[in-house]
Amino acid sequence: MSDVFGISVSALQAFQNAINVTSNNVANASTPGFDRETVNLTEAIPQSDGAATVGAGVVVSGISRAFSQAAANQLNTSQSSLGQLNAIQGYTNQITNLFGTSVGGLSTALQNFYNGFSNVANNPTSTAARQALVSQAQAVAVSFQNASGELNSLNTDVNTRITADVTQINSIAKAISTLNGQIVVATAQQGGQPPNELLDQRDQLVSSLSQLVGISTTTDTSGALNVFVGNGQPLVLQGQTTALTTVANQFNASQLEIGTAASGAVISNNITSGDLGGLLAARAQVINPALNQLGQIATALTQTVNSQQAQGLDLSGNLGTNVFSVGAPLATASSSNTDAVTAAVTVNPNGLGALTANNFLLTFVGGTPKLTNASDGTSVPLTGAGTAGNPFTAAGISIVLSGAPANGDQFLIQPTATAAGSLKVVLTNPSQIAAAGAIKTSAADSNAGTASISAGTVVNAGNPNLLAPATITFANPPTSFSVNGGPPVAFTSGGNIAVNGWQVQISGAPAAGDTFTVTGNAGGTGDNRNALAAANQQNVGVLLNGTVSITGGVSALVTGLGSQAQQINTAQTAQAAVNAQALASVQSTSGVNLNEEAASLLQWQQAFQAAAQALSIGNSLFTTLINSVNGR
Repeated sequence: MSDVFGISVSALQAFQNAINVTSNNVANASTPGFDRETVNLTEAIPQSDGAATVGAGVVVSGISRAFSQAAANQLNTSQSSLGQLNAIQGYTNQITNLFGTSVGGLSTALQNFYNGFSNVANNPTSTAARQALVSQAQAVAVSFQNASGELNSLNTDVNTRITADVTQINSIAKAISTLNGQIVVATAQQGGQPPNELLDQRDQLVSSLSQLVGISTTTDTSGALNVFVGNGQPLVLQGQTTALTTVANQFNASQLEIGTAASGAVISNNITSGDLGGLLAARAQVINPALNQLGQIATALTQTVNSQQAQGLDLSGNLGTNVFSVGAPLATASSSNTDAVTAAVTVNPNGLGALTANNFLLTFVGGTPKLTNASDGTSVPLTGAGTAGNPFTAAGISIVLSGAPANGDQFLIQPTATAAGSLKVVLTNPSQIAAAGAIKTSAADSNAGTASISAGTVVNAGNPNLLAPATITFANPPTSFSVNGGPPVAFTSGGNIAVNGWQVQISGAPAAGDTFTVTGNAGGTGDNRNALAAANQQNVGVLLNGTVSITGGVSALVTGLGSQAQQINTAQTAQAAVNAQALASVQSTSGVNLNEEAASLLQWQQAFQAAAQALSIGNSLFTTLINSVNGR
């Protein structure tokens, strides 16, 4: 039967709990991950005396926390996206700063190098000018090496951070799994009432995890939380934790990938968000492409300078030797290949314009080779048989295999990845700078016609007869000519005449019997034609099918990196705003408002005082009743 004492006591107990919960909210207003709690009050089961039904007071049915799973999911997703962009932004900004100094220095070093050829052309016999040019070549090589070294240092930093992230992810996963067990037990012990403090701790761990890697979650009927990373890889599932680990890239052991500790299966391609996804993206989309592009420029510089050197004569009358050397392209067999077949790659001397800054995958399926762009998987046309006599050719490179590959074999082809770091100056003797043209031409004094011969150019410096004397004699009528008494050749004014690796043009109207000679330029120490041609190379298009010069390639690299950094900065700013909005949404639901809590404290205080007053009145009534019965 309901009575004032029972009702008042239930109220006192309920309002005491409400005051305690509200006080706890105030105490944890600044505690990370704390969700505001509310006392759930329910009317007690009323009692009936047969004539009327009177309420029996109030009971506390539970304490609920203000938590929105939808808002939490939105926050976690936005944190994963922001974490990725923050990681990429960090590296794009570092590389932009690096290339603003190192590559800015490279641009200056290149300009000084080409100016050095101009100085040699102005005074071909000057030892000082030649020595300065060798020093300027050294400065160019050092600039390439330094830039490459800085980029490789960033790759090392990426590995360090990947390892740290994986360790932290595994630690959080274990903590979530432990809390899962505690939550299941506590829920059962509390008659199905959730342990709010443990749930807050678990949600905070999930929030921290989402900053490291993109996640999705589900909740079992028992209250345990399942956590998945990437595209569904279980991290915490049904009480079991599947740890992540780092594994060496199958083609490059110096670069770490993400795998599962249980199977070692690589899941890097599925990790696309969070700090971990950002690290992988920074390496694949920013650092390695910059290395490749820098190497493309170094390769182009080496080939063009060495090629021009070979077209001239040095102070000793010898054909010019190489100024630079650069490491060969890489062709790395996958660690999962089933045989010992190797591949060797070279940059085609005449394929520089087709050389790109891409890496390629050479895959054999059923004995058929397939070449794809490693970054986007697009197919690349491939010709040849992969033998020394008939190599595979594509994108300005040639590939020769050591044997017959097995089905499924893969090779990573990196035409330019190591070129910048391996660039060296191999010419040390200033007298070996080939400033003079390799050949010289002349017209006989007795010629009766008006024809003239050009200075000539070298088109094949490897021809053994390049410097051998040759005489061009016009027939009667002078519509044809012969070289060294050979068969007649039809004459076209201004047309190319190519013999012995050189090429000249004869323009005008020759007379019958007119002769022109082409000989080696021995003793032409005052000749500067080849030095002038070398100086002009900075303006000659050699990259991207002859549309971009070497100095233009450096400018394009710096501009492209700056544009990429600006895009990332813009995206990061936008995502930071999205994240702030998601955080505000969570805080509006789960956060503690001290003004509201102060008002609640006053409300529960007044309610508690009223219940105490009711209890006091009940006591007074009961005392009066006892006194009346006792006759007092």
